Amino acid sequence: MSVLVTYASKHGATQQIAARIADRLRTAGLEVQVSPITATGDPAGYDALVIGSAVYFGSWLAAARRFVWRHREALVGRPVWLFSSGPLGRGWRHRR
Repeated sequence: MSVLVTYASKHGATQQIAARIADRLRTAGLEVQVSPITATGDPAGYDALVIGSAVYFGSWLAAARRFVWRHREALVGRPVWLFSSGPLGRGWRHRR
């Protein structure tokens, strides 16, 4: 199974998350390509996709939103997972 992991990152954290996801998928025996969303072409050649974006002001980055909209027909009918990275919001505290 071939999987595309593509991401839109502003400061690099989302890129790091995408790389970790790709490593886990490879460990599971899948063929994985990781690519920034701005360098990703037509996703129709992949069996499954993982798409991620940083979140700013409550929204995905524009490049990620455009990618999903532009390729919506290719995304239908195949497994697609989405992830977001960004602030956790007010009131969140790390508990040990």
